[in-house]
Amino acid sequence: MKKIYTILLSVALAAMLLVGLISLVDKDPTRSESENRELAKKPKFSLSALFDGSYIPALETYYADTFPMRETLLAANRTLNKFYYYSGSGEDTVLVISGNTGAEQGGQSLDSVLQQTPDVTQKQDTTDDETQQPGIAASGEQAAPDGEEMPETPEQMPDEPKQEEIPPLDNPDESEASYAGNVILVGTRAMEIPTALDDVITSYAGAVNNLAAAMPEGTRTISLLTCNGGEFYSPESMHTGLHSQKEMIQRCYDQMAEDIITVDACTALRAHTDEYIFFRTDHHWTQLGAYYAYTAFCEAAGFEAVELSEFETGRYDTFLGSMYTFTSGYPQNQTLKDNPDYLDYYLPVVETHAKYYANAELQNGVPVSVVYTKLDNSVSNKYLCFIGGDTPVCVIETDVENGPTCIMLKESYGNAFAPFLTSHYSKIIVIDPREFNRDGKPSLDLAAFASEQQIDDLIVINYPYMINSSYYVSWLNRLVGADE
Repeated sequence: MKKIYTILLSVALAAMLLVGLISLVDKDPTRSESENRELAKKPKFSLSALFDGSYIPALETYYADTFPMRETLLAANRTLNKFYYYSGSGEDTVLVISGNTGAEQGGQSLDSVLQQTPDVTQKQDTTDDETQQPGIAASGEQAAPDGEEMPETPEQMPDEPKQEEIPPLDNPDESEASYAGNVILVGTRAMEIPTALDDVITSYAGAVNNLAAAMPEGTRTISLLTCNGGEFYSPESMHTGLHSQKEMIQRCYDQMAEDIITVDACTALRAHTDEYIFFRTDHHWTQLGAYYAYTAFCEAAGFEAVELSEFETGRYDTFLGSMYTFTSGYPQNQTLKDNPDYLDYYLPVVETHAKYYANAELQNGVPVSVVYTKLDNSVSNKYLCFIGGDTPVCVIETDVENGPTCIMLKESYGNAFAPFLTSHYSKIIVIDPREFNRDGKPSLDLAAFASEQQIDDLIVINYPYMINSSYYVSWLNRLVGADE
């Protein structure tokens, strides 16, 4: 028996050694096709990163993303999962998946999807996309899937309900859930479930404080943190305790400087949970959800929100988003495919002109639309219709006379929010912190840039995964040299 144990131990040690050797010599993959996301890159070692606690989590994430035969093992895991069918069907089916959607690593731009060259030019505005990019329908009508008729434009949603009219939450029964990770699929809806990391949340609040302190005198800093759909539509245990997004956001706000304006977007969203405010197959909010957050922003920032009925609207039908891609290979994924999302957009009420730039030099800009109204089926990610997706810098100019100028730091949740700001600012500079001050990315000194642009407001908008990401916190700090 001892000999058998010795043989088994030797085999295990040999396997571990082999994996370690392969890890040292193999070429790290940069993208996971099965998860449709960029993989983490090897973090650069520094004593400051080691002592502030950001280096080890970054190294762990990098190794988890580049583990030898990772894609093969993921495929095997999904194959094994097909043996597990939970009782019930449709809304009674619950699946929880382990993994990281990689949202903190970076987003996706429309330009990269269309594989265009930087010198492509076209007229772009929010009301008439006369000159089209590849993947944008040539006619003035939204392209429908083959064999399908386009639905009529949705009716305008009613004004925000009174307090006593807040709809009850219909949370699913978690008794049938399999607890295996941080992405949950409940019937026709898939959601990310964040977990509070108190130290990182404190660091995020500190980063926003650092940003505010570095801005030119007189600049307002406005922080908008929003819940995702998991806060409202998941089983109770997945939006309470360490998973309560409202509580983690409030904890973050409590640690921000007193002069920072904080926006309670979660309460505004909670009042409309019986409406279509979050996608079911994608991790983002709908633009209707972004609108309700915008009304809370206006209340906090001293603006008068534009009534929903004043916006011209349109719709993209049959949208399958990031959560559909992430759950690919699981039997419940078919339920999402059979119940696709649609995307309603709201056009700015003012004239707008926008360009995106590869860096903060603001040279050789590429014209984009604030809202694209004619994406066809070659662009599966319809969420890219908002400001052309995630680009390093997007500058939006409006015809708001004598309006203020703002910088908005954001990940992709901010894309659907940006069009609403056009009613109040004459210039909106949208910056994605994930695209600066890291390996292979351009540099940006935000304090100098803000002074040069003579900004009035700095708006920082994120969803819960970012306030729990040491990566993202580091990139925010690097914008003002506070991570060195």
